[in-house]
Amino acid sequence: MQHRINVEELTEEAFRPFGKVIDLPSAAPSKTGDGWDCWSYVQMLDVDVPVGAGLVVTKEREFQVASMERHVSREELLLPFDKEIIQPVALCANIDDPDECPDPLSVKCFKIKPGQAIILGRGVWHSPAYPVVGDARYMFVIEKKQDKFGDEMIKPWVEFKNGDIVQFG
Repeated sequence: MQHRINVEELTEEAFRPFGKVIDLPSAAPSKTGDGWDCWSYVQMLDVDVPVGAGLVVTKEREFQVASMERHVSREELLLPFDKEIIQPVALCANIDDPDECPDPLSVKCFKIKPGQAIILGRGVWHSPAYPVVGDARYMFVIEKKQDKFGDEMIKPWVEFKNGDIVQFG
């Protein structure tokens, strides 16, 4: 079955079930200097081991998702570099179920602009991000430890039940 959804603008309220948003605060900066303003600790990444950073070049392709991954033991920060990206996410029903599949009915897609970032909560299903137009680059930051249900380098992608596909745009 195919499911069709719209891409949403990134807001703290809309993204709250999936994690945290990092964006320029409306409050006054916590520090300022000659030619700069700083807002300290606008969000926190909850970690207990060293973190690693990775880079992704996401290429223009059809806006559809058939599988996702999740990290039940770690949060993940995602930050676009040069262009807007679209991040598909889905809710985790049971973080302790190693056999859980992502639910296509809970998928949402958020547009993330350069200068914004997200922190995916533990267990949140997600696919690689998609570029809005052309190819785009983004960075991810995640704890360098094995996940509770295995190493995501072995078999990270879990298909939707019944071979469902989510189209967005």
